[in-house]
Amino acid sequence: MFEEILIDQNPHWEKEKYPSGATRTCFSKLVEYLGTGQIVAIMGVRRAGKSTLLKQLIDDLIENQEIPSENILFFNLEHPYLSPYREDGETLQKIYEEYLKLMQPKGEVYVFLDEVQFFEQWPVFVKAHHETKKARFVITGSNAAMLSSDMVTLLSGRSLPLEVFPFSLRELASFSGIDFEKPFEVSKNRPKIAHLLDELLEYGGFPIVVLNSKNETAYDILRAHARMVLLQDVAPRLAARKPADLEQLYVYLVTHISKPFSYVGLSKLFGLTDKSIKEYIQALEDAHLIYEVDLFSYSLKKQIRNPKKVYAIDTGQANAMGFKFSANRGKLLENLIFLELKRLGLEVYYYTTKENYEIDFVVKRGSDIALLQVAWEIKDPQTKERELRALEVAKKELKCQKGMILSYEPLKDQGIGMTAHEFLSLSQKRQLECLFG
Repeated sequence: MFEEILIDQNPHWEKEKYPSGATRTCFSKLVEYLGTGQIVAIMGVRRAGKSTLLKQLIDDLIENQEIPSENILFFNLEHPYLSPYREDGETLQKIYEEYLKLMQPKGEVYVFLDEVQFFEQWPVFVKAHHETKKARFVITGSNAAMLSSDMVTLLSGRSLPLEVFPFSLRELASFSGIDFEKPFEVSKNRPKIAHLLDELLEYGGFPIVVLNSKNETAYDILRAHARMVLLQDVAPRLAARKPADLEQLYVYLVTHISKPFSYVGLSKLFGLTDKSIKEYIQALEDAHLIYEVDLFSYSLKKQIRNPKKVYAIDTGQANAMGFKFSANRGKLLENLIFLELKRLGLEVYYYTTKENYEIDFVVKRGSDIALLQVAWEIKDPQTKERELRALEVAKKELKCQKGMILSYEPLKDQGIGMTAHEFLSLSQKRQLECLFG
């Protein structure tokens, strides 16, 4: 029944290698997580590279860990052939049994299920086989809701989440042949790295764009991608009667990245209830299109009651879907830094001092916090004074000693921070050291 599609989706059974693709920063963590025996749940927006990551893992298991190819099952649950079977809770079990009959693996098997959100009953299947200790699971999904309610209940204590983002500057530069482990290589290629940063700000980091062509066609691809996610992942969850309202809200948010907003203010602007606005934004966040950021406060009430900010999953998509203008450059850089902070696994907030100075980011790791300002340039003495004053006031109010400025243009006073391309070129370990000491 499923034999043909099983063979088609698993060319490694016939010793075929998958296209290597670009090396992702999170790959080593994926291998580490798999080794724990826990269920690994890879999340992220569509087309961020989750499926490619799975196929790279298959090659690694076969080549470097000597796992027999027949002991590895890959199955994409979004395949059109499976559409009539998605409501049948027994489908996944039938696929698995057909795989066992077909390949007759000996010993522990590795099951990779791609885009699991298309089968509502997947947690039941995964939990049942995970508990037998005969199979290790890696699952991917494009909707954060796959890790909510049912999964939290069924897989509590059994899963490790791993979020995949569009390409970072370091990943993009590595794909271009720059070895960041060699200082000479980095110094020699600084102009190229700066050019790649410009392209990242303009076109973003989606693999389908950065690994192909970066021109006006890129924006067409990014618009089509955003609308696909809105219509297929977001609108159905909301039972939105007017998908156009959803797209208008999304366009507004990515046009105003890093600008404070309130649900009440947006409800008046769009003629929707504040409850609907909140639900729409949560659904956009669940689909990994945007991230909502709270005001930093030790009072949960203050966090809830104060305005929020939003950042896009990708600067290129923000440019493609929002209203693009030159004044956006600093905000796009801020968005890029935000995504880097999320890759580091940090809690990210913004902060407003009692004197109304704004701190772009308060980042939290455990009980430790650090402050971060992002600016396009601070050549003007008044701009420099304002940024430094904001940091000093916020440090005093929050009893924090760690703070720095990142700018696109080089800083004359290197003691107050570094350029964005320098920070984005560092390893994650070095980035954390720069932030927290």
